[in-house]
This record gives sequence, structure tokens and C-alpha cells, in this order.
Amino acid sequence: MSQVESPSTSGRKASRVKLVVPCEIKGSKETIKVPVRDISLDGIRLVSHETHAVGDTLQVTLRVPTRIELSAEIRWMDHETAKSQYVLGCRFVHSGDSRQTLKSMLQNMASAIDSAAKRVK
Repeated sequence: MSQVESPSTSGRKASRVKLVVPCEIKGSKETIKVPVRDISLDGIRLVSHETHAVGDTLQVTLRVPTRIELSAEIRWMDHETAKSQYVLGCRFVHSGDSRQTLKSMLQNMASAIDSAAKRVK
């Protein structure tokens, strides 16, 4: 189930939604599959077992259900020692219509989730 964080309570421009979907990132080394922690129109939080540098640019590929590729700059990184993983806070570097495409994708997902929830009731 997704949870929405209001932009006014967090000081963000866009609401952030907790989201667990398949994602691939391509950095300077190789393409790896990583889980998504949450996403907004402005950025994404990813979990990786590989370290990355703040300022690096990643190519993020989401497949939900269609494929969307976005550039994202790593803004911060946190090491979760107990889990031997890194949490990457990334800001999207939108170009062309990528912001609108992402917005449409998230709206379609929300609509599909809402429809599925109504069928379960």
C-alpha cells in the first residue's frame, strides 16, 4: 500500500509516495537492479549494496508497467551498516517531457491501485 507525504509537512515542492517497484540504475560501473524506497516528481530514494558518490548522475529505469528512463543526480547518501546497504537520495534532472511522463505514470498507478482496492472490498 502506498503512503503519501504531504509537501507542506515536509517542506517539499512535490508529494513523496512510498513505492516498492523494480528499478534499474546505470552509473559509472554497470547496470544493477535496486529497490525504490519512495518517489516524487522531483526525486527518488533508492537502496543499493554498492556505494556511489554524491554528485554522480545515474540513469534510472522504472518499469511500472511501461518503461520510463530518467536521469537523477545523487544529492545525499546514507550507509545502513546493519543491513550493509546504502540509501541514495536522488534528484531528477528532467529533460523534455520527462516530468509530465513521470506524472502520468504515477497517476495511472494510483488509479490502478484505487480500482484494485475497490474490487477487494
